[in-house]
Amino acid sequence: MSGFDNIEKALGVEPSKPLTGEGIPQNAIVAKVDPVPLTDERLEKDLKTDYQLVRDNLKELVDMGKNALDGVIQVAQEGDSPRAYEVVAQMIKTLSETNRELMDLHNRVKTIRKVDQSVTNNSTTNQSIYVGSTKELQDIINSARSSTKAFDNRPDVRDGIQGDKNNE
Repeated sequence: MSGFDNIEKALGVEPSKPLTGEGIPQNAIVAKVDPVPLTDERLEKDLKTDYQLVRDNLKELVDMGKNALDGVIQVAQEGDSPRAYEVVAQMIKTLSETNRELMDLHNRVKTIRKVDQSVTNNSTTNQSIYVGSTKELQDIINSARSSTKAFDNRPDVRDGIQGDKNNE
């Protein structure tokens, strides 16, 4: 007994049998479908196909909008109704938005391709940890201005450091 018995009775149809286990007819063909692997070529093909479909749809909408706009403008001019001119303004706005979407489509595809290329080429390391002293890290980062070189190269400091070492 299924939960649809009352509905089936009200519609005057025979109760359906579930298609699980014993309910599968003897002559039914059961096929195992392996998923299609997702490859770069397939993604590129899908991107091109989807791009072309969206582009064609947007161009068709623009063409239809132009024809409709011509008709609405003619109605507005003949009737001199403020509402008709408001409709014309809305249609112009909608057409300009559709044109903008068509142009944005190009930028989106470029961005998608750029992201695909940059993801494969770049790697970023976040939250790296350096184990050592601050002095050593400064020496590694900027060896030309390291603290030891700055003091060692000045004669007055060098003589003072050597004098301290000799007194010890």
